Amino acid sequence: MLIAIGLTTVVLVGIPILLFAVDTLGTATQLEIAQNFSERVHNETQLVDTGANNTLIEINVPTGVTVTAEGSTLTVSVQSSGGQITTWEESYSHPISLQAPSGSGPHLMQIVMIAGIIELAFTEL
Repeated sequence: MLIAIGLTTVVLVGIPILLFAVDTLGTATQLEIAQNFSERVHNETQLVDTGANNTLIEINVPTGVTVTAEGSTLTVSVQSSGGQITTWEESYSHPISLQAPSGSGPHLMQIVMIAGIIELAFTEL
């Protein structure tokens, strides 16, 4: 009888804790993937901003990520499943013209400098 009560308690208490842990790990993984995406976008943009060659790469846009630009500031944001928004923002020496990704999944990202303007375009594959 005591064993049955003990097992019932473990199941009733343990399962919600396990589900919370799995959800927390999933959110952390989603945030890490978005951060890696942001770092790559910002690194490539910085290279073009400082005079390096134009860039054309294949990149996977994570679910829940948005890319925006205003003036010379480029922002990558992600909203976690819990509703929390995390942003990575960088300012550059040149203004940015953005054609944002149309959704998640594989895209071509092209960054070129034309007439002193960084043109950043995502094209869905």
